[in-house]
Amino acid sequence: MLRLAKSCPRTLVIGADTNAAGLIDVSRKATRSGVDNAVFVVSDATDALYALRGRVDVLTITLPWGSLLQRVLEGEREFALAVAGAL
Repeated sequence: MLRLAKSCPRTLVIGADTNAAGLIDVSRKATRSGVDNAVFVVSDATDALYALRGRVDVLTITLPWGSLLQRVLEGEREFALAVAGAL
């Protein structure tokens, strides 16, 4: 995510994770690197996508695991609708 934010400084990059601890290191790295176009939110992926409905140009799911991996692999309808609606 930071690589994308660095390579596209005029693009707002949003990272979401249900585990706040998982966002601490990447948030610190962004600050140390001077990356100011990255935002990190503690949120369920489906909830984050619904909040961003119609405002997303590109969506990347990086190394999903846990419940997010299950949603992706099973093609969960609610998650798929949230993805489609965000774009």
